[in-house]
Amino acid sequence: MTHISNDALRNLVLEVARRITTDRGRIHTDELQRELAKELAQHEDLLPMALAKGCQGLIRDMGDRHSPRRRRTSDGLYHPDAVLKLGNGIWVWMKDATPTDITQWGRVCSRNAVRILTSEAETQQYIADRTDAFRTHPGIERLASLEEAVFHYQQDTLDDDFLDTDDLADL
Repeated sequence: MTHISNDALRNLVLEVARRITTDRGRIHTDELQRELAKELAQHEDLLPMALAKGCQGLIRDMGDRHSPRRRRTSDGLYHPDAVLKLGNGIWVWMKDATPTDITQWGRVCSRNAVRILTSEAETQQYIADRTDAFRTHPGIERLASLEEAVFHYQQDTLDDDFLDTDDLADL
C-alpha cells in the first residue's frame, strides 16, 4: 500500500510541475510548492504519505546541517552537536562516537566520495559533449532536438524513473 501511495505522490508532483511549467520549460519551485499544497489538500488519502515524505526531508536536512565541517576556531571537524552517518540509517552524535564509529564513518565517506566523483565526471563529460554539439549545430536551440538529431536519443519504454501518468485514477 505504501508503494502505491508513493507512486501517487510522485505522479501528483509531476502533474503539478507539468501544469505550472512555463512556455520556456522553466519550473519555479516556489510556485510548485504552493500549487502542490493546494492539490494535496484535495487528496486527503495522500496526506499521511506526504507527511512521511516531509519528515524524511526534515531528517535529511537535519543530517546535512549537522554534518561535520571544518571549524575555524578549532581547525578541525569536531563539534559535539555534529552527527556521523554510519550507514543503514544509523547516525551517532559526534560526541558519543566510538573508534569503531569513526572507522565506519570513514568508510561511508570514502564510498560516497567515489560515487560523487564518478557521477560528477560523467555529468561534466555529458555537459562538454552537449555544449560542443550545440556549437557545431547552431540551428538547434533546445536539448531535446539535439539529443534526437545528434545523439540519436530514443525513449526507453522500460524507463520507470519517469513514469508518465496523466491521471491519478490510472494508479
